[in-house]
Amino acid sequence: MTSTPSLATLSQRLTSTSSLLLERSRVLSLNLPPSASSQNQIVRNLTLIRGELDALEQQMVSSGLSTPTGVGAGGRRKSGKRAEGEAERQVREMGETYDRLVDTFSEDPVGKEKGKALKRVTRTPSPPSPISDPFGGPEPDDPFQEPTLPVVNVTDVESPTAAGEQRDLPFRDHPEREGDGDRTPQEMLSQQQVLMDDQDERLNLLSNSIGRQNHLSIQIGSELDLHHELLEDTDAAMDRTASRLHSARRRLDRVADDAKQYACPPPGDSPSTGSPPPPASLETSLSTAS
Repeated sequence: MTSTPSLATLSQRLTSTSSLLLERSRVLSLNLPPSASSQNQIVRNLTLIRGELDALEQQMVSSGLSTPTGVGAGGRRKSGKRAEGEAERQVREMGETYDRLVDTFSEDPVGKEKGKALKRVTRTPSPPSPISDPFGGPEPDDPFQEPTLPVVNVTDVESPTAAGEQRDLPFRDHPEREGDGDRTPQEMLSQQQVLMDDQDERLNLLSNSIGRQNHLSIQIGSELDLHHELLEDTDAAMDRTASRLHSARRRLDRVADDAKQYACPPPGDSPSTGSPPPPASLETSLSTAS
């Protein structure tokens, strides 16, 4: 049995996808290509959101939450209708948000090509079947009545001369939209000012993001310098320890050699004859080692 996603999880995924799409729109506004990893993440998120929305709508239809009238009797029907209306409203708003995200993703040619597969299928209710009214109503059409021909307005038909003139016009990269000639210079200036303000706002956001990244890189560099100094101090301490161990080993080797030389008497000496005292170097080595 498949688990149905919660509204909180779906809302969180919509928020994260909206942030990714906003960053992608900023990159496109600077005439830069968006990263492939971010684009793949957006496609994966939108695919998951579409599947979760379909699952929620299917669950609401199967449980009767999307019907206009509540099921039940008494007080349970009133509270159920309130909960059903709230859940249906949230799912509908999330569906509208998803459609806006898909439209935002389809701004450039690459996103438009991939956004075709992400659009949801609009579910329209089936029209009710016509039921004959037993108590009266409009009578069925007369089968022997002559069909009426549709009236065609002459002004709706484009003349071949006008069509030929339109084909002979030079091609333009940015054709003029309908209604542009009716606008006043003040309206055009105000629209350009709005576009420039929007671009300035996006540039300010981008500069703030770059400033934060620069600050983080400086902090990371300081941390790396500190770690480098700690490693150098550790290497110096290890070198000093190795030097002390080497000198101690040489002293111990010297003491061991002196002890082997004067520990046992040579063969042939009488037991009463005492062994000669150790040299001063042995005593000095022993005192130094102790």
